[in-house]
Amino acid sequence: MKDDLSSRITRSFRKTLGELALFAGLAPATLDELAEGTCNVIYQKGQVIFRAGDAVSQLHVLVSGQVKLSLSCRRGNERVLELVTPGQAFGQAELFVPGPYLISAFAVKPAHVLAIRRDTLFRVMASDSRIARRIIEVLARRQLETEADLIAQNSWSPGQRLLGYLLELAGPHRDSAGETTVTLETSKKVLASRFDMQPETLSRNLRDLSEAGLIVVSRNRVLLRNAEIDRHLLTNPDPRLIDIDNVHRVCSATESREGTWDQGRRRESWAQCGWINGAGRQRALSQRMAKSWLMLEQGLLARPSRQILRQSVKLFESRLKELEAQTAGTENQATCVELVRLWPRYRALLEVPPNPGDAIKLFAINDEVLDAADQLARGLARTEGTHKGKLVNLAGRGRMLSQRAAKHFMFRQMGIQVADCRSRLDEAHAEFSAALVELKASTRDEPAFAARLESSFRVWTLFRSAMEVRDPAEFPQVARKVFRISEDLLNRTDAMVEHCVGLPDDKGHLPAQQDVTA
Repeated sequence: MKDDLSSRITRSFRKTLGELALFAGLAPATLDELAEGTCNVIYQKGQVIFRAGDAVSQLHVLVSGQVKLSLSCRRGNERVLELVTPGQAFGQAELFVPGPYLISAFAVKPAHVLAIRRDTLFRVMASDSRIARRIIEVLARRQLETEADLIAQNSWSPGQRLLGYLLELAGPHRDSAGETTVTLETSKKVLASRFDMQPETLSRNLRDLSEAGLIVVSRNRVLLRNAEIDRHLLTNPDPRLIDIDNVHRVCSATESREGTWDQGRRRESWAQCGWINGAGRQRALSQRMAKSWLMLEQGLLARPSRQILRQSVKLFESRLKELEAQTAGTENQATCVELVRLWPRYRALLEVPPNPGDAIKLFAINDEVLDAADQLARGLARTEGTHKGKLVNLAGRGRMLSQRAAKHFMFRQMGIQVADCRSRLDEAHAEFSAALVELKASTRDEPAFAARLESSFRVWTLFRSAMEVRDPAEFPQVARKVFRISEDLLNRTDAMVEHCVGLPDDKGHLPAQQDVTA
């Protein structure tokens, strides 16, 4: 009976070991020998696997759960050096160098770990060189990752390093045009320690990436907007930084097998519909800045309004430079030049402390900037000339309307161009509804996208009803609600645009002569 139990345990270990990349493809006899020297250990959340100073006698391989490798700093806090994920080995370097562990390992969540005795591992390595080669590769990759992290710490902002980590979680098969969702498996405190920052700094950097249009954060889930991220990487390259196994360790350009920077493919992909999206985003930003400025003028939600205004100004300006370079020498250059001409006057008004007198000036210049950005997006859509390009612009109009409606609501309640604002709010509702119907008809074979459109329309209906103010005393509370819903709508409509950018080129059923940009 004892022998039967031992045999079953060995077979179980052999199966588990054979499924790990480190030992995949080894002969059954070799796996049996490894299994005989392997212990199966389950650690609970927070439990110590080994501490700095402990003697080294085993190789650890994580089967499931998560483990953090950390060290204690002089000031008494913990610095997380690495978060180990299933399939990874840890503590292997210490096996080859006499001495104790220099760092500690803890289970971040319940962890299933295989502990392989050093003498067993060395004996098997001597009989099968593949294991030795794989361990050398693991050690070399770990060294490269350490060097890449050091470069990132000295060359990139915390936000860029954080973006690199999110890309690493997404893996090498991230869709270059659509969206990818990753899950943060650790607490903000542990993740912040991994980047040597405070949890509040981590939260601020996540907000910055979100405000830049690169990600959407919902609790521990992060939606990566791949087209925007690729555009960001394309315009912020640094050839000193590397990718490891096609996974971004830091925000970088990657070198193709032919030895040239693999930006041509991404630039082509971005040029197809990304520039329409970029110009369309300027429309939304022009309205979002006005909305936030008006909230500040009324003394409502001052902190988020100021933050959104500042970040939107920065993003609008950087995007404008990209569009100016992209349209140089093209039929859309004159329209972009007009937008460039208007921007300094608009920015100057946004950057002074808000006051009622400037609100009237804002109404006029804001419409001029919006019109110029809209003309540019429409021109780029015509130049691109595909149904897909028209869909991108159509969805982009919906994104802009989420901010324009909130802006006109604010102006109306402040008594500025009341009749005009009321009619434009009605027009916005009609256009938004029509755009969703058009998008649904044009992507009718995609039920998931149709469900997203329906969800956006429900939020828009809530948005519209929230703008009804029956008692002036209710205005502050209603304005806060409108502001928050408009931000939710912005995220939803932005995701709609990104979906359209990621459509195959033959997607969409709009008649070729139809102008969806009107």
